[in-house]
Amino acid sequence: MVKTNVTDIKPPQFLGYLHSFRGLAILKIVLGHAVAAACIGDYGVFDVSYPVLMISEIFYHDSTIYFAVISGLLFTKILKPKGYSKFYKSKLKNILLPYIFFTLVFTLITIKFKNTLSFEEGLGYYFSKAFMNLLFGKASFVLWYIPVLIFLYMVTPLLDFLQKTNQLTKVLFLIIMGIPLFVSRIPLVSDYSLKLETMIYFMGAYAVGMYLGADLEAKLGSLKKHKNVIMATSVLATVVLFYLYVNDIDMYGKVSLKETFFYIQKIGFSIIFIMMFKKLGEKQPNWMKPVTRDSFSIYFMHGYILYASYPLFKFVFGTHTLGAFNVGLMATVLFIYTVILSMLVVRIFKLVFRKKSRMIVGA
Repeated sequence: MVKTNVTDIKPPQFLGYLHSFRGLAILKIVLGHAVAAACIGDYGVFDVSYPVLMISEIFYHDSTIYFAVISGLLFTKILKPKGYSKFYKSKLKNILLPYIFFTLVFTLITIKFKNTLSFEEGLGYYFSKAFMNLLFGKASFVLWYIPVLIFLYMVTPLLDFLQKTNQLTKVLFLIIMGIPLFVSRIPLVSDYSLKLETMIYFMGAYAVGMYLGADLEAKLGSLKKHKNVIMATSVLATVVLFYLYVNDIDMYGKVSLKETFFYIQKIGFSIIFIMMFKKLGEKQPNWMKPVTRDSFSIYFMHGYILYASYPLFKFVFGTHTLGAFNVGLMATVLFIYTVILSMLVVRIFKLVFRKKSRMIVGA
């Protein structure tokens, strides 16, 4: 079988700059979670009043919006012409099956069998717990996004219909893009729940991606003319977020002001990052390519690895007098360790299962 080089793949089948953006997105997410883990380790609590955690939250929170934008863009630009059959088959193999695998593994590792009286009872308890974790994305704290992503895939035909049919449906599509400004994502809770507001919030970002993906070159060309406005808007949203965090302001009725400005910030940054990487042309960062290739696998694994591995690096904290320095050092160590270990696991699965590894670990 002849191997195909990346350089042999021609647009629109391969968008190198979008892949670089995906790599940056997963690194931002892992780093944000690493800072949170380090703060909990050093301070004993997740408290955004600590400056280092506040800064991290403002720049990392809702970074899954980047993934939603990328997914929507890839659908209209790359996947839609191939038909819905191939679209859903690819999501089944590359997203759903790995999600099931990691849910089963993480549930088995974390479940407590001490209250079960027999093997049969323990087995039933395990599968019951695994089913609930699968349904609500609770096997690891980062997996909540996968049921949301599956929902986005389910509503893709509806969004596609709205985007292209007539003027009325196109207006409704534009409303969906803007509705996260007024319908806020619901904070994660410990119980088994999947909030419709969260689905709607990310559906808006997914729709933005679909909008960009339709006639991508023309859209980016038009947005480039307004890049200073986009940058200023993103920076202003970031300044507002600092103000909201410092003054502990959030809810305005049922609307989270923080989530509103996070949406503005992350959509703005999405456009900026896409244009930034596109400007590099064929000179995309080579070191980013392996990270991008394994991005979904890293996402699936990093949450569990971070908190399971934290005790291994506890020696970093010898005193609390260094505060922010300790957190920064610990976060850096956890970040690098987690990314490398995730990629190592992917490498092992590829060596053993070859192409089938994509259906197991997502890469």
